[in-house]
Amino acid sequence: MKKLFTLSLLTALSATSFAYDFSSYSYGYQASDYREAINMGLKFFGGQRCGDTHNWMLHENNEVSKKYCHMKDGQGKVNGGGNGNYDLTGGWHDCGDHIKVGTTMGYAAFSLLAAYDIWPKAFQDNYDAEYGPKNGIPDVLDEAKIATDYFMKCFLSNGEFCYYVGDGSDHRVWMTSSKQSEQSVDNGGDPRPVWTSSSIGGPQAANYVSALCLMAKHYPDADYAAKCKKAAIDGYEFAKKNKSAHAPIPEFYGSPNPEWTDELSLAAVMLYNLTGEDSYLADAKSYLAGKWESNSPLAWDTMSDYVYYYLAKIDKSLNNGQGGTYVSFLEKNVFGLHLEKAKGDKNGFPYYSSRWGTNKLALGGATVAALYVKLVEDGVITSSRNIEEAKGFRDRIVDYVMGKNEFNHTFLHGFKGDMHFRLHHRNAMGRNDNPPSNVKNSCEYMFASGGVIGGPSGTGIFENVVEGGASYTETEGGCDYNAPFIAAIASVVEKLDPDLTGVEEVRNTNFSVYPTVIDDNVIVDPIEIGYDGRAEISIVNINGQTVAAESMIGFTPTVIYTSSLPRGIYVLKVNFDGGQKTFKLIKE
Repeated sequence: MKKLFTLSLLTALSATSFAYDFSSYSYGYQASDYREAINMGLKFFGGQRCGDTHNWMLHENNEVSKKYCHMKDGQGKVNGGGNGNYDLTGGWHDCGDHIKVGTTMGYAAFSLLAAYDIWPKAFQDNYDAEYGPKNGIPDVLDEAKIATDYFMKCFLSNGEFCYYVGDGSDHRVWMTSSKQSEQSVDNGGDPRPVWTSSSIGGPQAANYVSALCLMAKHYPDADYAAKCKKAAIDGYEFAKKNKSAHAPIPEFYGSPNPEWTDELSLAAVMLYNLTGEDSYLADAKSYLAGKWESNSPLAWDTMSDYVYYYLAKIDKSLNNGQGGTYVSFLEKNVFGLHLEKAKGDKNGFPYYSSRWGTNKLALGGATVAALYVKLVEDGVITSSRNIEEAKGFRDRIVDYVMGKNEFNHTFLHGFKGDMHFRLHHRNAMGRNDNPPSNVKNSCEYMFASGGVIGGPSGTGIFENVVEGGASYTETEGGCDYNAPFIAAIASVVEKLDPDLTGVEEVRNTNFSVYPTVIDDNVIVDPIEIGYDGRAEISIVNINGQTVAAESMIGFTPTVIYTSSLPRGIYVLKVNFDGGQKTFKLIKE
């Protein structure tokens, strides 16, 4: 569940005399750990898939009879009136719920594609679109294509734009998306209501356009790339026509930032880069004239830092006519907003004053730092500031989320087998029984890995550490949480563990195994696997006897049922072409 949040950002050091030294910060993990983390974080998007797009949280859950959901999206009520006749299936669920929100989906999709556009060597081809053997397409494009397929459907033939699917009834039950689809409409079942307009939603549509532009640039199939390009050009006309009219998301999202210039200028710049047509660049400049819009972290309602980066790539001297270049605006955000907010904390973490989502806001700041560092590394600009501080801030935030924090646990769910924090996520829990609220998040078994959760409050408190039901303000994750994580960590991975072959080979073989204190089952989740995607899994007791075995095929988690095993210590072995990984299991 999400609602409107507001930010109160401090740009000065806290009252303490302590000042965190980012310039001396060094990586807290090995290169292989960052590779594992980015692959986990990327794959999480596969657990957000809607429709018949192969959501692995459904496909790999034996308790789920239907492996798809919400196949009647677009056939329910439209804006509270009569039924529609649209195909609006697909896309991503927003967070731990099942609604589809244009505001966050557009931001998330663009962030994934921008990460690939800027740091391509951070990404690999480990699987196909349905998590079988690799298909010659980077996994980041396989995941983002789920969104861009949906975006093209949202520009309706009648000239309207769909910006939201679902409503508050989604939150009345705690079920997997497939089970919820079978419920009454009043409980979030099919056919769900949709929200469209011919006169609002320009900024949301602009983010769709930006993502479609990058997909058109990078997707290897020429026919699909051409479809994305046409949809981007056509969609921009809608966005431009309704540029100042944000579409409110009933019951959940509003925008604390009423500006629209960031979304529209980004779409225009992306179209300029894609087509070379000067009119788009002229549009971007006109939107930004006299504006310095961004003094908030990069997030679903603030895209300015991406605009500044891409404009600097075009011409580092470009400015808005009042008070500086776009490079200086980007620099101002890195050093005057994010670093100054974080320096006063002993952990070097900026606890933004938000009801929830501190991690995603901090990761947005880390992404901004990564963009600035990239401009310096590419020789686009010469920084007059301590660039090591920007690098250290980026690295510290990524490490903090991965587990180098005062709580000594990861906020990247399942990383290194750590599932200590609960996860507020209906599909991940795999439950169809709509349990009472005090039970919803108490189960040890959660069918997910790679989700970035909300994290500590704005005061640095994380209350749900050991027991009890999870608070969604702390433990919910979603598309707009993982997206800035992928962008921020991509700059680290490209430096420490670049895939020099592009997408040709996977060098390391890593698996995440959870839980390690077992009851009914254990999951082996292939973060990186060999070229053929095959492995043999066995559980061996202390006498060396094999007590359970399964074969793994493809890039999907494998469940081994352990309810019949007696208490004791076991070794789980994963054998694959080229090696073996072992893990210790305990059944209490």
